[in-house]
Amino acid sequence: MRYNQLDEILELVPGKRLVGRRTLREGEDYLQDHFPRFPVMPGVMMLEALHQAAVWMVWTGDGFQSPTLLLREARGVKFGDFLSPGETLEITAQWVKQEGTTVTVKAVAEKDGKTTVSARLIVEKCSTGDPPRLGTDEIVRQLARKKFVELFGDVFLGA
Repeated sequence: MRYNQLDEILELVPGKRLVGRRTLREGEDYLQDHFPRFPVMPGVMMLEALHQAAVWMVWTGDGFQSPTLLLREARGVKFGDFLSPGETLEITAQWVKQEGTTVTVKAVAEKDGKTTVSARLIVEKCSTGDPPRLGTDEIVRQLARKKFVELFGDVFLGA
């Protein structure tokens, strides 16, 4: 993932709830184009922050057993405010339900207690689709767990 949209995890109940933080920094490359005289975080990046919080929450809940988590749908997306450099989002992802391989997550990002973006995200748990003999699913599981530990440490994994 090129753009990590969570700087830290404040609270994690694996598979149930994740609260994280993301501070927008002045030197982020996409701010040069969005917008030169009024730099703000693009809405799609705010939505990506919600998605990443949901993915980490789901992955930690099943012990990284689902090698791939795909965003199938973003419902009821609402934007409430801009995020400028130096400002911080507090992002919450809350498990709502699971139907088969799809998980519904309610996600919201707030700045100073006001909603900046909110959505219901439909995430699908699936394999990579590669033949089992290649071991790709296991490699992807290990890489996801390793990335989580690199970004946030192992304190939330009980390791």
